[in-house]
Amino acid sequence: MKEPLPRGTAVDARRMRGWLDIFTGYRHTVNEARIDRWLGQFDDADRDLASRVLDSVDFISAGQITQGFRAILQGLPGWSANEGERQGRWRFVALSASAGESGDSMLHRFRIANNLTGRQYTDLFVHKRDLLGERLGPQDVVVFVDDFAGTGNQVSEHWPELAELLPGSPTVYLALIAATRDARERIAAQTRLAVIPHIELTAQDNIFGEACHHFTAQERDVLLRYCTTANARSPRGFGDSGLVTVLAHTCPNNSIPILHASHPQWEGLFRRHD
Repeated sequence: MKEPLPRGTAVDARRMRGWLDIFTGYRHTVNEARIDRWLGQFDDADRDLASRVLDSVDFISAGQITQGFRAILQGLPGWSANEGERQGRWRFVALSASAGESGDSMLHRFRIANNLTGRQYTDLFVHKRDLLGERLGPQDVVVFVDDFAGTGNQVSEHWPELAELLPGSPTVYLALIAATRDARERIAAQTRLAVIPHIELTAQDNIFGEACHHFTAQERDVLLRYCTTANARSPRGFGDSGLVTVLAHTCPNNSIPILHASHPQWEGLFRRHD
């Protein structure tokens, strides 16, 4: 979470330009009119607080995603783009429970980020259903790729199915752009996956948590009221994560709903769906 500007800072052209410079990379257009409409959903007395929430948003750009995937692969032991220097066989797989989920697009970005689009690298990228036939052993490596883990629930629940496809017990990594520490620890405890996030989010990134010192208890109560309007079932974000994280292609549901909810009673600035 970024440190917001001091309380009472004017929403002037400079501040607006700062938001636009960051947020215009989002998949749904974020412009000055939409920011004004978003702020207009707050009572006059609460717009300073809403502005400070926007200041604090961790926006992960497409460029950062590319840099993250590149850094992750370069840091894995035994990897080399040169097959002769590579230790064991390597396979890269989208971590998706079903077709069309985020893992599919992230695997494509991972491949481009690491300059592995040539034909000589085609065999490195396989579908999950093909893993069993690869007959991978302890000397081999599988890297599952996805964008984000907020609670670790989905990955942990999906693991038994994945484990059946890897009877030879290769080394298995999960490459993520971002993950909470809780998610990383849960996945590590309940699976054989070594989670490698480019960005790790901690208790200080939970806007409703006591470890977050940017907002007072009274301000958190006010935010909770608006978040309840945005999503009464998960006002603190899925898993009570309380995040203000936004990726260029989506806003995780672990982030607070005033950022992404879209319905007649509330319109988030970072809609998750079309």
